[in-house]
Amino acid sequence: MKRAALLVIPALLLTACGDTRPILILPPAELASCSDEPLAPDLPGRDQQRERDLMTLDYILGLRSAYGDCKAKVDGLAAWRAEAGS
Repeated sequence: MKRAALLVIPALLLTACGDTRPILILPPAELASCSDEPLAPDLPGRDQQRERDLMTLDYILGLRSAYGDCKAKVDGLAAWRAEAGS
């Protein structure tokens, strides 16, 4: 019984030393910004259809890449928040 009482005293003293200010945890910096959206191409005339198609394809692939980058970062933030909350 005395031993249990002696263990309570240090426990009470240690809890009194705790920091009462909340700790601000920020997300990783690489998850806080997305890639830039590509600029729309200045397409040549209709007589150069192959060039137009290639430029349009590059633009569409750039848009998908920017979306994928941002989506991955948003999903990463959601996972980070879920992990920090549990």
